[in-house]
Amino acid sequence: MKYIKLIMIVAFMTGNFIYSQTNFTENVSKMWLNGQKAEVYTIATNRLAINTNDMAGLMLKMEYEIEFILDDKLTNTMNRISTTGSSITTSNFVLEFPTIQNDISNMIEIIPLTPLSQEELELERAKGSITNKPLMYKRALIALDKDGYFQ
Repeated sequence: MKYIKLIMIVAFMTGNFIYSQTNFTENVSKMWLNGQKAEVYTIATNRLAINTNDMAGLMLKMEYEIEFILDDKLTNTMNRISTTGSSITTSNFVLEFPTIQNDISNMIEIIPLTPLSQEELELERAKGSITNKPLMYKRALIALDKDGYFQ
């Protein structure tokens, strides 16, 4: 139990540290590639605890939920991204957002059509821990960064 509390404290501190860094996209991308996906998720939830409309937090949360097939949460996150992203009018993000919107629309249609047994779900979730898989929406985070979102 003490070990779990220590991990949570370290993850919270890491999340707060990353939240304020100028190289946010590169830092979370490296963490994701290194398999520190739970820590990236913690960063996302910490950002969302401060601002429920934080697009970077929402994007990272969606990445995690897709990777680990958390369909019960994923649909809500995708809907929040659609709503929040539609209100962002910065020049670089506006160019990336239609791709995100399209992906979300496709996933919302596909999720109910591809039910998995508990065994299949566990096998697919295990694949989420594989390292060296890039963030799917890194370009969107880069666009936010270019737009000054993390300053």
